[in-house]
Amino acid sequence: MRLLHISDIHFGIETYSRVDPQTGYPTRLLDFMYAFDRAIEAAMEMGVDAVLFTGDAYKSRDPNPTVQREFAKRIQRLASNGIPVYLLTGNHDLPSMSNRAHAIEIFQTLYVPNVYVAREIGLTVIQTKSGPLQVVALPWVTRAGLIAREEYRGKSMDELNELMTVKITNALNAFITKLDPQIPAVLAAHATIAGSVWSSERSIMLGQDLVIQKSMLSAARFDYVAVGHIHKHQHFEVDGVSIVYPGSIERIDFGEEKEDKGFVIVDINDPGGGLASRNTVWSFNADHRTRPFHTLELDIKQVESDGLVNPTTAIIQALQREAIRWENGLNEAIVRVKIKLRPEQEGQVREDEIRRVLHEMKVYLVAAISREVDKPRRTRLAGLEVEELTPLQLLEKYLQSKQVDSRRIEILLKHARDIINPMGSQ
Repeated sequence: MRLLHISDIHFGIETYSRVDPQTGYPTRLLDFMYAFDRAIEAAMEMGVDAVLFTGDAYKSRDPNPTVQREFAKRIQRLASNGIPVYLLTGNHDLPSMSNRAHAIEIFQTLYVPNVYVAREIGLTVIQTKSGPLQVVALPWVTRAGLIAREEYRGKSMDELNELMTVKITNALNAFITKLDPQIPAVLAAHATIAGSVWSSERSIMLGQDLVIQKSMLSAARFDYVAVGHIHKHQHFEVDGVSIVYPGSIERIDFGEEKEDKGFVIVDINDPGGGLASRNTVWSFNADHRTRPFHTLELDIKQVESDGLVNPTTAIIQALQREAIRWENGLNEAIVRVKIKLRPEQEGQVREDEIRRVLHEMKVYLVAAISREVDKPRRTRLAGLEVEELTPLQLLEKYLQSKQVDSRRIEILLKHARDIINPMGSQ
C-alpha cells in the first residue's frame, strides 16, 4: 500500500505577493497552489492508494471563497480519480468557537465520495484499491474542546496541561485497542511532538501548544505516524516506527529559506501475517521548484571611497558575486539585502540603483534593503572602552574629569551606590 503524506498547505498566505495579471490572484497564492498541484501529479504518477493530509489547509480559520474553491478543486481531482483523501483538522482550520463549522467541514457535510474528514479523536477505516487502511486521528486539540468548564476552576496551566494529556491518552487508547493487527494502520496527528525542531511559523500559530510526548502515541501499534503542524521536515524513530513531519509545501518566510519543501511517500509492505510482519518504508520528496528565499549579507566597510569604487558600486559587485553562489542565480527569488558599512559611506548608497540591478537579475521581489552602520568606537577612559565600565565607574571617571574633590567623590559614590543597589547587593 502506497500513501502520499502532505501537510500545512496554508492556502491564503499572501506575504511578498504581487497581483498576477492573468488570474488576478496574489502570486504567493499561486506558489502554494502550484506546489500542491505538483504533489498531486506525483501522487497520481506513483500510483498512491490514499492521501493523508495532516492539517492546516488554510492560512486562517475563515478563508475567502476563492481560496476555498482552489483547495476543493484539488481535493476533488484526487477523489474523482479514485484516490481517497483523509483530511485532518489543524489549528488554522478550527473556528474560534467550538459550535461553529470548521474550514474543511463542507466535504463532510456534502458527503463527498472518497473524502474523509476528522475533527475529533477517532478511528476511520478507508477503503483503497490495495485494501482497507485504518487511520486513528489526533487532530489539533483545544483546551476548551477537551476540558469542561468546571474542570478549569482553581487549576494552574501546568495542571490543565496534565489533565489534557491524560484525556488525550485515554481517548487515543480507546481507539487504538480497536485496531485490527491484520490491517495496515497509521496515526494521523496535528500536534507538537516533544523534541521537534521549530521553523519560523511559530509567529503565525494560533494559541499555545500542548506538547505531546512520544509515549502517548503508542507508536508500536502503527505502521506509520503522520504528523503535521511544524513546517520543518523531520522525523523520529520510536519503537521501530517512524514519526514523520513532511513540513509545509512552500516557504512561508525567511525563517524557512534554508529548508527543503515537499511531501512524503509511504510504502507499507504487507506479506501477510499481521503487524509484526509488515514493513514500512518512507521517503521525503523535495520539490525544487518552490519559491527560493535568499538573504544577501554584504560587508563593504573596507571599501575606500576613492571615486573608483564607491559604496554603491561595491554593493553591486557583491550582489553579482552572491548570485553566482546559487544554481539559478537570484532568478525569481525573494531576497532581502543586509549591508554593513561605515557611517561616512551611508550617504553614498543609492538604493534605487541597487533595486534596478536586482530587477535586471530577475529577482521576484526585494523584501527589504537594510543598513547596519558600524558605529565609531567611543572614548576610552583609563585604558577601557566606555561600554566596559560599570555605572559607578563611569560616574567616578566623570567626577574626576571635572576635578571634583576626592572626599566629595567618595560621598557622591556612596549615595550613588545606595541608589543603584538599595538592598546592599553587590
